Amino acid sequence: MKQTLLICIIALLGLLPLSALTIDEAVSLALEHNLSLTRSRIEMDGKKRASDRSWNSLIPQINAGANVSRGTSLTGDISPGREEWTPGISLSASIGLSPSIISTIGQTKADYEAGGLSYKDAKQSLELEVRKYFYQILLLRSNVELEQQNISSAEERYKETAALAKVGQVSHLEELQAQVDRENLKPVLRSAQTQYENALDNFALVLGLPQLEQIAIVGSLEDALMPPAGEHKAIVSMLGVKESFSTLALKKSIESLQQQRKSLQYQTYIPNLVLSWNGNPAYTNDTWADTNGSFSVGLSMNLDALLPGSAARTKIDALNDSIRVAENQIQEASLNQQSRVRQYMRTIEQSIESVNALLLNIELAEQTYTMYVESYRHGTSDLQQLRSSADSLSQTKNRLYQEYYTLIAAALDLEKEINVPFGDLAKIEQTHN
Repeated sequence: MKQTLLICIIALLGLLPLSALTIDEAVSLALEHNLSLTRSRIEMDGKKRASDRSWNSLIPQINAGANVSRGTSLTGDISPGREEWTPGISLSASIGLSPSIISTIGQTKADYEAGGLSYKDAKQSLELEVRKYFYQILLLRSNVELEQQNISSAEERYKETAALAKVGQVSHLEELQAQVDRENLKPVLRSAQTQYENALDNFALVLGLPQLEQIAIVGSLEDALMPPAGEHKAIVSMLGVKESFSTLALKKSIESLQQQRKSLQYQTYIPNLVLSWNGNPAYTNDTWADTNGSFSVGLSMNLDALLPGSAARTKIDALNDSIRVAENQIQEASLNQQSRVRQYMRTIEQSIESVNALLLNIELAEQTYTMYVESYRHGTSDLQQLRSSADSLSQTKNRLYQEYYTLIAAALDLEKEINVPFGDLAKIEQTHN
């Protein structure tokens, strides 16, 4: 391809950095540098930190202070002992013990696990996006190459027509028509090249690469195709349909809500055990003494939480509603997943049939075009027939490339939907064959 060759030459001259990427290298780059996934990773790290430190609810609240004091009197003289500044310190520690602490720790852990599953879902979605984008770029590159071939063919027709016009076998009007056909294809090529270059820029954004870095895609749509065995129903049955990461994360969210509800119930209906100690040692008479220190054990409970319509009960009712909504969402997600799996399998089967038919159509179109080229040289067909056969061949090839992409995209969607690593369908089909 001329454009790729030009990019390589520029890169060798040091004028433009060049990244030649395979599909797996592109996925690795995106997982490492994609900005959206980086934010998801930061959020997950924060939830992990909160989970690792959830035990800090058992750390007592400790306060310390220092002071100096001197006696004063509104009436009479101050005794000599009270004229001196007396240093002192204050220490206190307290802790509230309740079963709700255990529930809070469980909630934090469930939040982290839900965050980890959401991160896995984000990674999987990003990989799907990268793979689809990669193959879409291959499709656009194939379109560019096809338009370049069309211009080359139009150039040959023009030269052939000009040679025939010189010897009087065709009119100069046909020569002009052949020239116009060639020129009309140039804007079409420019449009295809623009779409391809814009897709590369957008792909660089997804990968998290600098916009000044030129990307060269390595591969072809034909190499990415699975063997057209069409045994997807048996393969999916063998692999099984696993729950998606988003559904698993939703289940963990329900677990977190249940722990949060349990914690509120403990706080509402079970007294809180409070242990506290405080001391106020002061330095007097050349020694430290503490005459006000104390240690206490007590129970505390918010009685207003027991009243109907209290804030605590309202929060518990809201959590119950949230749990029911999440359970309903899981049921809906399961039904949608089953429906999408069936739809993707139908798309794959239909696409395989279309590819097989288009391959036969291309073979017919190539033979037809070759026949018209020979007959045009011998004057038994006109330029319009030759041009029509060339257009038919080009359109059929374009439809084939589009169908290649449809087949690949449907297979990728199916792999994500049944939650298996990308490429497993192809591996299993190759084993079956």
